[in-house]
Amino acid sequence: MTKTHFEQLSDLNIDFFESAKNSLLDPLGLYLAKDVQWIKLNENWNSLKFPVVMGGKGQPILLLHGFDSSFLEFRRIYKSLKRNFQVIIPDLLGFGFSPRCATDEYNTSKIISYLIDLLKTLQIKKNLKIVGASMGGSTALKLAFEIPDSIDKIILLSPAGLFGEPKSIPFPLNQIGASFLGLQQVRKSLCRQAFAFPDECVGEMEEQIASIHLGCKGWRNSLASFAKSGGFAGTQKYIQNIPIKTVCGENDRILGKKEIKNIRKIDKLNFIGLQNCGHLPHVDLPSLSSKIIQDYFLE
Repeated sequence: MTKTHFEQLSDLNIDFFESAKNSLLDPLGLYLAKDVQWIKLNENWNSLKFPVVMGGKGQPILLLHGFDSSFLEFRRIYKSLKRNFQVIIPDLLGFGFSPRCATDEYNTSKIISYLIDLLKTLQIKKNLKIVGASMGGSTALKLAFEIPDSIDKIILLSPAGLFGEPKSIPFPLNQIGASFLGLQQVRKSLCRQAFAFPDECVGEMEEQIASIHLGCKGWRNSLASFAKSGGFAGTQKYIQNIPIKTVCGENDRILGKKEIKNIRKIDKLNFIGLQNCGHLPHVDLPSLSSKIIQDYFLE
């Protein structure tokens, strides 16, 4: 495939994003999406353009979303954070609206390499603060392990993948699993599971944002490739001496009580539990989560 073909596929991906953006029902999601810039990376990624939200001025904060999610996950805290920080929210490689023709293989190492190249392109070399949500928490720990001199502080929001070992899902089960995750009823169920009180908090806007990126060409194959790699697991081994604060919802039905109990036991994680909060503190309790983030990063 020639570079021209890659560029054509990239343009189709951008066109899909623009269409998806204009269909957003959530005004906070639309506000966030309007700050997307398409950042061109080097030949390691076929010189493609990647979606990165950029807004605000001040010290840089990198926000990392969870598994099979997108930058839209941070819609409820973005406006608050950009008042005091330069906020950077990429879609992780192989997720969200990122171009699926950047590589043939999606795994944790590729995600970290992508983030490092992105930071180099943005010329961010020091004093970086990271917020990692769910799988983004494991991503944050591994990224900080690779470039410790660049990282100032970390906040983990309901971090997933801290324990255990990677478990590869072989073909064809990885493809079957990815197809299953694409079913509308499954998406709705997973969306509801993430909230503490889904009957009151989950509607058409939340369901749309949880699934809107599925229309990206290559969504299923990139997800299946990541599943085959085993994904993030056992990332507690990447914890260093970089200051960390960890925020979890006491009503988290995705991590579960056993996982949260294990997180509490790690002193370096400096655990905070939030009542009436599910798996996504930044979505369930955005005002409180934003205050915790800003107080910690500004102290």
